Amino acid sequence: MAETVTVRDMRLVNPRGTDLSSGEFHLNDRPSELSGKTLGLLENHKANSDKVLQELAVILKEKYDLKDVIMLSKHSASLPTKPEVIQELMDKVDVLITGIGD
Repeated sequence: MAETVTVRDMRLVNPRGTDLSSGEFHLNDRPSELSGKTLGLLENHKANSDKVLQELAVILKEKYDLKDVIMLSKHSASLPTKPEVIQELMDKVDVLITGIGD
């Protein structure tokens, strides 16, 4: 049976039935501006998710004077993001947007 953990206003369910850590959950502070920041885009490998995020990148880069945009992929919509992709995001981006397709 899946374990359910309620954190703040979110209900997290682990479908594998393994224990989730029940520590405090904190959201990161939002940056006060995007100018000069590196934007990370993580697509989930579903149809058109890359196209939607690429178009969003063009709009945001022009509007907010982003330093760079890095596009990465989960490699599978149904599996967790690979640890090396998460590490690359943590090392290189200031702000992250994830997107889905279909």
